Amino acid sequence: MGNPPIDGDDYGAASAAFRQAWRRLLAAVHATPDPQQHFDRATETGATLAWLVAENATERADAAVRIKDAEGLTLTALGKRISMTKQRAGRLTGKARHPAKEE
Repeated sequence: MGNPPIDGDDYGAASAAFRQAWRRLLAAVHATPDPQQHFDRATETGATLAWLVAENATERADAAVRIKDAEGLTLTALGKRISMTKQRAGRLTGKARHPAKEE
C-alpha cells in the first residue's frame, strides 16, 4: 500500500491519518500479551518516535530558512516572526539542510 499522490494542501488529512495510525500502533503495543515482546515493541516504537522527532526538527529548520529567505529577514526579525530569540533562530537555521553546491 503506497502513499496517495499529494494534490494541493494535504496536511489536514495526512495529520489525521498519522494520528490514527499512531493510536493504532500504541494500542497494538499495549495489547501484546507476552511481556518481553511488549517491552521490545515499546522500545522499537520509542526509537521510531525519536527518529520522527529528529526528522521534524530538520523540517522546522528548513521551514525557518524558507521564511527567512522568502521575506528577506534578519535573524532578529526571523526570531520575532517565529517567536524565539535571535540566537535560537540562528541555531535553528544552522541546522537546516543545505542543498549540495555545484562545482
